[in-house]
Amino acid sequence: MDSSDGLVASTAEEATDAATPLLPPTSPRFYRSSRHSSTSSMSSLDDEPSVPFDRLTVLDLLDSFSMGTKITQKINSTVRKKGGEFKSLALRQRDRVLKVRDDESVERLKQNFLKQVADFEARLAKATVISITEKLTFAFGLLNVFFAGYIIGALPEYFHVFYTAEMVVLLPVRIFTYRYKQYTYFLADLCYFVNALCLIFIWAFPSSEALFISCYALTFGTLSWAVVTWRNSLVLHSIEKTTSSAIHILPPVVFHVITHIIPAEYKAQRFPGANKVERWRMVQGLLWASITYLIWQSLYHYFITVRRKEKIKAGRLTSFEWLRKSYANTPLGRFVNGLPEPFPVFAFTLIQYGYQLSTMLLCPLWYASSLLSGLFMTFILFIAAYNGATYYIDIFGKRFQKEMIRLQAEVEKSNSINGISSAQSAPPSATSSPVLNPVRPQSANTDSFTLGAAALDPSEETSTVKSTDALTETSNATSTSVDINRS
Repeated sequence: MDSSDGLVASTAEEATDAATPLLPPTSPRFYRSSRHSSTSSMSSLDDEPSVPFDRLTVLDLLDSFSMGTKITQKINSTVRKKGGEFKSLALRQRDRVLKVRDDESVERLKQNFLKQVADFEARLAKATVISITEKLTFAFGLLNVFFAGYIIGALPEYFHVFYTAEMVVLLPVRIFTYRYKQYTYFLADLCYFVNALCLIFIWAFPSSEALFISCYALTFGTLSWAVVTWRNSLVLHSIEKTTSSAIHILPPVVFHVITHIIPAEYKAQRFPGANKVERWRMVQGLLWASITYLIWQSLYHYFITVRRKEKIKAGRLTSFEWLRKSYANTPLGRFVNGLPEPFPVFAFTLIQYGYQLSTMLLCPLWYASSLLSGLFMTFILFIAAYNGATYYIDIFGKRFQKEMIRLQAEVEKSNSINGISSAQSAPPSATSSPVLNPVRPQSANTDSFTLGAAALDPSEETSTVKSTDALTETSNATSTSVDINRS
């Protein structure tokens, strides 16, 4: 007892002179022996000047994608070194602890402690692999955006080839991941149907005027406005979010290039169906788009709603079922859900059809003016990029907060096993640092629900972001990510 009291007193005196480390020592029993190694390991991380950890803000985390570089590297390297110190300290202390505890208790204590450290290191190793994958995906995603802009400016007659290559790569990945997650029925949504029509027009029937009108109306109507209505986000490190953005943004850009950018001679030769439409006729556009929508809705209703009825009742998710549950508390949701069966399906179909037509009303402006069409495409891309920025600030900040809370829980659990009170060695409160509680407007939302009339893509993390305090209270809960794009 006397030596323990002296150790605590010595720890208190030394703590006043030492800089607060990123992860404080987990046990005063080990403090004296680990002080030198801990200080040296931490000093190696702080060789170059940086903002103190407890004063970091969310913008500091996002500087040069610092969430995936400086902060992640510093946390991973520090925790790895601490894990190594814990292991070595546990082994070195074994003989001394044997003098005061019986063999069985010590062995149990040692095994539990080393198991915690091993699990902790395994989790960090997995997180490191994920981080590297996300960095590579982000880099390729950024190059992809640059390459698309270069082709539009320098080689516009090849942009439809670029779009086709993108779909050949991204759609099989989407199909595989959705089958694995049992989101297969979302692949029958309108956005995938429209992308299929675009590929058919480009490579099979480029001389079809009706098919060109249908594709133009649906891409500049349904797909484009789905980015705004359902808040698609351009998050370059996520293959799921990148795919969802591509299937909504690339098709209207293709038809913008065909209509306004490629040379007239090449357009007449390669896309005679587009060359036949000298000006946009509203009635004709709405008519062909309505026929196309009716074909898709009939096929969807027969093959999904009717043929897969039992699986849907068993819990398989569809866009209609998701919308019914998600908007059950809204006035429109209560109206649709209050109708007797089977009228909710028909009500949903009519509401969706009205939405499709309303998004096509501005197509004459986009078709007549290259400038207005380009500004509209820029606006759509800006909305997707803004939603992506919201994701990075809100979601990444909270992900970092949850990791810190989990680290604190690991430290407290380790202390409890070793008989140390949490008050003696608890790390700084995870909720007290500004980096863990970024200030943002009350109205800020995370990445949206991208499940709209263009496609319910249940792969992205969506819904309204909870406050940081609420997240702190529920940090142990598992978050489910669902991206649904419904056009």
